[in-house]
Amino acid sequence: MEKKTIEEIDDNSYFHFTHKSNYENIDNLGLSATIGCNAIGIEESPKVFFSKGKIGILKVSEVWLRWLMNRIFGEKNMIGIYDNLSSSDKEEEIFKWGTEFISGEYKDDNKKKEILFKYFFKYLEDRIYYKLDINEGIEFESSDIDENKNKIKIINRNSYRLFAKTMYGEFSDIDSLIMDDWNMHTKSNVGIEKNKLQQVITKDGKEDMLSIVIDVYDKYKDMPHKKMLLDDFIEYAKRKRLVNELVDEVKKENDQIDSSRVY
Repeated sequence: MEKKTIEEIDDNSYFHFTHKSNYENIDNLGLSATIGCNAIGIEESPKVFFSKGKIGILKVSEVWLRWLMNRIFGEKNMIGIYDNLSSSDKEEEIFKWGTEFISGEYKDDNKKKEILFKYFFKYLEDRIYYKLDINEGIEFESSDIDENKNKIKIINRNSYRLFAKTMYGEFSDIDSLIMDDWNMHTKSNVGIEKNKLQQVITKDGKEDMLSIVIDVYDKYKDMPHKKMLLDDFIEYAKRKRLVNELVDEVKKENDQIDSSRVY
């Protein structure tokens, strides 16, 4: 499959990310329309999800951070941090998290962010990005309905709506059922042929989603925006990568010393 650097790609292109283990299948068959594990009970038909523009890459990353934070510290208890608590204590922690999230205080909770960022760092390292050569009216309709926002309307519960509004933040109009530019999808049951895909890489050849997100963030970081989890995550990721590189360098030097010793 052709690879293209993020710098070579037009700012308003369409992008899709997936686990790197899917590369071979996508290289052979393209992107199939599916109902992903995170969309079960929400999406009514198989689709391919994608975002528009490089800014969309940052929007998706921010919403994904908020969503994962809810999965970790909310009732899903995704990584098991409440496993050793009693039922009442677990319920209390989940209630406190809900209040923290809605108030926006989660953005300054360094302990929770450290747990989230550790998870998200690995999550991005394990994923890759594709540029999609797709067209309005053929693979998708930009006026299509976001079925998750439609579900919010149907449930019509203030607490559910407030959570969704906080999750999507300034990137979405919850009162409009039209899909947002960072959370678009193809028509029902419409996939994307492999000849319409290009793998996105950085100018130094890195293929992981983490490197791509950092590159895009560095280009747009000076644009005015409200404080985001992504701001702190990028700082964390750069620091962690630097530490990892130093550790690898020390290990390499030690291995060279060991191999040169005469016993």
